[in-house]
Amino acid sequence: MPDGERERFGPVPPATGFELYRYRSAGRMRTRGWSGLYWARRTPAGDYELMSVATNEGERPVRVGTFPRESFERLYERVEWD
Repeated sequence: MPDGERERFGPVPPATGFELYRYRSAGRMRTRGWSGLYWARRTPAGDYELMSVATNEGERPVRVGTFPRESFERLYERVEWD
């Protein structure tokens, strides 16, 4: 992840079990202001629960919905914060 984004998006997940994921083609997208980042965690059914990543100071993550496992794993990749 580029340093500017690392500073802008705090590494603190919104709740237990969430990890940061990025849309694999985010760099090729022309959508203005969209980082392609989501917080995600597996549900008991094996799918992924998604929450938004705050892009401005004072914003809070909001629940986006549930994404089927097969599609999510094909379209998104985990982001390392090390």
